[in-house]
Amino acid sequence: MVRAVRRRLAGLVVATAVAAALYWLVGDPGLAAVAGIVWGVAVLVTLRIAGLHPDSATGAEWGDRRWTAVGVGAVTLAALVGVSPTLPVGDGLRFGLGLLVLGSGFAGYATGSMAELERGE
Repeated sequence: MVRAVRRRLAGLVVATAVAAALYWLVGDPGLAAVAGIVWGVAVLVTLRIAGLHPDSATGAEWGDRRWTAVGVGAVTLAALVGVSPTLPVGDGLRFGLGLLVLGSGFAGYATGSMAELERGE
């Protein structure tokens, strides 16, 4: 019970910090709120996986990590090159969009991992 409360608190703190920082930087409440929620969910689910399934860490072999590497590479490419300096938007908005893309990839990976772990139970 205490661990669940800590996980939720950590997710809430991350969500609030990301949302507040992006709102201060960009000034768009929608982008700030969604990015905060995405990062909060990603942290919450990641901590849940670590707490409930500590043995589910990715293996050390390349065969175990290749799909993780492909997913992380694709999301990072989208965030850093797709949201590039050539876009006609300000630096703050570009940073906010990149953070949103990275957070979405992180949340997608974490929730997909949790779905697979629960399916195996």
